[in-house]
Amino acid sequence: MLNMSEVRKENESRQHSIHRNTLTFQEAWEEIFEKTISKDKLYAEIRSGRIPHVKIGQKILLRRDTLNAWFKEQEYNNYRADFHI
Repeated sequence: MLNMSEVRKENESRQHSIHRNTLTFQEAWEEIFEKTISKDKLYAEIRSGRIPHVKIGQKILLRRDTLNAWFKEQEYNNYRADFHI
């Protein structure tokens, strides 16, 4: 169980990441993908090159604005495919 100090630190960390454009893999999974897919699936999509990212050493970084644009593009492409436009 977390004590109040740990809870405050966790909340501050989350609030700080909301204002950052560059996200770690974990932050992107939690905040952008909202844990709707497994981490393994997200890793697979990143490895395949289907999700835009930057890899520095072992660290995977994703940009919030790029992911939001990517989501819009995916929605548009899926809409076109579903309705044969």
